[in-house]
Amino acid sequence: MLINPVSERRKGLVRVKESIYPPMALAIVAALTPDNWDVEIHDENFIPFEYKEADLVAFTSLTATINRCYKIAAEYRKAGIVTVIGGIHASMLPEEAGKYIDVVVIGEAETIWKKVIDDFEHNRLAKIYKAPLPSLNDTVSPRIDLYPPGYTFGSLQTTRGCPMKCEFCSVHTFNGSKYRLRPIGQAVADFMAIPHERAFIVDDNFIGYSKKSREHALDFF
Repeated sequence: MLINPVSERRKGLVRVKESIYPPMALAIVAALTPDNWDVEIHDENFIPFEYKEADLVAFTSLTATINRCYKIAAEYRKAGIVTVIGGIHASMLPEEAGKYIDVVVIGEAETIWKKVIDDFEHNRLAKIYKAPLPSLNDTVSPRIDLYPPGYTFGSLQTTRGCPMKCEFCSVHTFNGSKYRLRPIGQAVADFMAIPHERAFIVDDNFIGYSKKSREHALDFF
């Protein structure tokens, strides 16, 4: 069970259906999960959480939604079900997250999620996993088929990382200071798979900082 929590105190634009975008991180985790697992995404953007049996429960969370995440996790931990958390908040504050969640994954999922699953299956889970930054040369396409049908636009990613180190920004810490490019064919395939008329490119800087990165953007267009 992959859960996208929503703040119980959310206000403003995030209440407007047209302004919310799908939880891509969970869709990527779903795509990385071995085929012998059944995977479900529970998205509180549309349906408030209700307890459902699962073998393993994983969350992604922003700081704005972390208290809700911990609240849901407590129900599963009480039932003896292992909980896992990844995402920006847990990656920045793993010691805090570890007080409320059984397993904390720091960084991007591509290089570590299959190990987490394998360790779970062999009863040897660690408390913290730190993922090395993956190359984007062979990334999975997110399981957008697991999203609720109510989103008004799709989302995709063509790059990650940023060489700048602006003091207000978390990107260089979470996604690294190297600007990484997804292969054009994979990015275009993800774009073509989106069923909506609109798509949101979630890159932090779409055109990058070099001739190569600008050509990458032009090739995508």
